[in-house]
Amino acid sequence: MASPRVQLVIDRGATPPKSLHAALRRVNACVSMRSFDKALAVGVSESADVCVVLPSAERSAEVIDRFVASTSDRACATLVLPSVSRSNGTPVSRATDPAVPGGVSKAPRPARISADELAGRIRALCEIRHPLRKMRDELDQLKRGGAVPEPSPEMDEQIRLASQIQDDLLPVPMADTVPLSITSLYVPADFVSGDTFDIARLDARHFSFSIADATGHGLPAAMLALTVRHALRGKQALDGASRIVEPEEVLTRLNAELCASNLRQCQFVTALHAVFDRHSATMRWARGGVPYPILVRPGQAPRLLRTEGGLLGAIEHMSFETAEHTMEAGDLLLFYTDGLEALLLGRHTPRGGDALLDTDW
Repeated sequence: MASPRVQLVIDRGATPPKSLHAALRRVNACVSMRSFDKALAVGVSESADVCVVLPSAERSAEVIDRFVASTSDRACATLVLPSVSRSNGTPVSRATDPAVPGGVSKAPRPARISADELAGRIRALCEIRHPLRKMRDELDQLKRGGAVPEPSPEMDEQIRLASQIQDDLLPVPMADTVPLSITSLYVPADFVSGDTFDIARLDARHFSFSIADATGHGLPAAMLALTVRHALRGKQALDGASRIVEPEEVLTRLNAELCASNLRQCQFVTALHAVFDRHSATMRWARGGVPYPILVRPGQAPRLLRTEGGLLGAIEHMSFETAEHTMEAGDLLLFYTDGLEALLLGRHTPRGGDALLDTDW
């Protein structure tokens, strides 16, 4: 991959986190700088692959959203990364997909974002920019020529068949999961989805839980999601015996495979893999780019359980932090992809790191 062209848009009083400098070095970025006020007035550089924005704490969400919309019109991916908290104490971070106006994905608090995570985000945004721009140019050309392709009945049937296969491969409810009560919700936005999940019994004592979200849409993302789902099972046969693979090892292996695959589409995946021990009532997990799990404990406010771990398929030798939680009676632990945020918050709603915790839900 050629050196990405990154434009830093820095507001007055904003301080870039140290991890950003390290991330830019890791991806060998060609960096240019522009003030927020100037970028708001004249836009970002036409040659920029990615725009990294550091607004001040006083900058309103409406102004930031207006700026993000302007970069989306140029098919430039934008990562909003405040260096300090807003007045309500909640930092905001958005990675905007120019193909989905207003589409946002949440990132960790600035103080906790590692150089690996930032480098992975920047590289992924650079990779998707060129196919998105090509798609936008082709759509513009079709509009100018007045030629709108008719949907193919054969293709429509194939997509519906792929959707049926994807549904058939989802896990079925299991009996005897004591002391856990397991509930899942899967609502794809289209016939086929890049989101998937898996629940499996590893042995009489252990269960595994996995979620994954492949970048992109349609059949390529759905096919990658099915492949990833199989890779996240977390049990390995060796010399006639089997062993349970630790969550961070599962993600490390998958990340290495994705980095080595050189896929043309949908190379990047966010995922989480967890293992539950029913004897000790402990849940161990590692996450790579998905939103932080939420713990709801009776008598306490819901809280995010934060760990390090970046996008899979973007950077080799990515490290993933393992978390462990001992479940108590009444605990609810929620693993989810960013589709839940879109459902509960709306795609156009400004969202901070803890915004999901403030919903009526």
